[in-house]
Amino acid sequence: MAAFSTCSLKRDDRRLIIHFDYDCFYAAVFEKEDPRLRYLPLAVQQKQIIVTCNYEARRHGLYKLQRVREARKKCPDAIIVLGEDLTRFRNASKENYNYLKGFAWSGKAERLGFDEVCQAAVRNRGRG
Repeated sequence: MAAFSTCSLKRDDRRLIIHFDYDCFYAAVFEKEDPRLRYLPLAVQQKQIIVTCNYEARRHGLYKLQRVREARKKCPDAIIVLGEDLTRFRNASKENYNYLKGFAWSGKAERLGFDEVCQAAVRNRGRG
């Protein structure tokens, strides 16, 4: 039988990491470009799949990873926009990142995909 070494794990509450996750990110980018879309059922399509939709579309039964054909049957009034060109999402992601980075005490933040940012909220004063 193998011997296991025991290690002492201590909790360090001096450090706080904040995780920002922008919900409905792709849909929100289109809504920012055209604010009239905020109050209409809006879905973003890539290939034949809905990759995201706004809350109004969700109230009408649409959801992430739904087939476009099914979404059109469920909500014929939905506005389904193509999201194949990622340029607008990259630009919006950089804008969000730079904005949030400005609030980090160290000026540092970490992007996780297009719609997520993590940053330290409390200065880590070191161990000891």
